[in-house]
Amino acid sequence: MKDKKVLVVLNFSLAIIAIILVLNLFEFEFIPLGKAVYQPEEMLCVVNWQDNYNLWNDINSCCLEVRKQLSCEKDKAYYADKTVNWRCQTGELKYWLNDQTYDYCKKTSIW
Repeated sequence: MKDKKVLVVLNFSLAIIAIILVLNLFEFEFIPLGKAVYQPEEMLCVVNWQDNYNLWNDINSCCLEVRKQLSCEKDKAYYADKTVNWRCQTGELKYWLNDQTYDYCKKTSIW
């Protein structure tokens, strides 16, 4: 009796694995469960110095420089039709971040 139950569970498990492998063969994308999705196109880091605004694409370097600043405050502004919600600065040099970038930087080991 127990051997029959073990075989049923084993066959059922192997069938599920086979279905997953076939879906993977056809490049089916599974929904990520329980993990944060990193989407670099949504992150925004803007450097501001003396009314010059420049987009900084290297988010990790941006996080390092933002961490060096004395203050980070929630302050809403706009850059190229996108909203930036955080201003980090020391003196005249300012870094403007959106929420996704700020959250990403806070989760890094340098913060």
